[in-house]
Amino acid sequence: MHYLNFHTHRPLPIDELSVPSFGLHPWHLTDDWASRLKVLEPSLMSEGTFVGECGLDKLCQTPYSLQCEAFEAQIALSERLCRPLILHCVRAVDDVLRLKLGTRQPWIWHGFRGKPEQMNQLLHHGFYISFGLRFNEACISECPLDRFFLETDDAPQSVVPLYEAVARRRFMSVEALCEQMWSNLRAVACH
Repeated sequence: MHYLNFHTHRPLPIDELSVPSFGLHPWHLTDDWASRLKVLEPSLMSEGTFVGECGLDKLCQTPYSLQCEAFEAQIALSERLCRPLILHCVRAVDDVLRLKLGTRQPWIWHGFRGKPEQMNQLLHHGFYISFGLRFNEACISECPLDRFFLETDDAPQSVVPLYEAVARRRFMSVEALCEQMWSNLRAVACH
């Protein structure tokens, strides 16, 4: 069985696969972001690739205006190339919701740790939710099975313990959860 580790920055164990994604993270933006994005664009031509991780982060050092410019360009790229978008968002929910209006491609909120009320707001706006190793247990229980993913992001460990914890919480087998994650990926990638 292969586990889907939706988003990670680490090498994967042999029984895990991840989604290839290319984008400009708000933490690492510089004034030359537009030329860097142009260099990434050919990588996004491959089937099954996602735009991101990209987004807005009001707690990082990068000027917010620069983040907004780069994020809006990546949204446009996602739409033009018909690629889903992996979102990084810290304290910028209202701005993200405004920018999401009118988009056709799926957006996946990566590393979600919020409360059920925020999760339901995001689900209402069409987001998918990707949960990492730290998650709100009520959200794991309440999120529709066909609208979430599991990831390790920067953690140097396997995603398998996360699958086991979520399967217990959802009263299902790890195998069934694994099948559901692959089904969710197919639904997002073929949107």
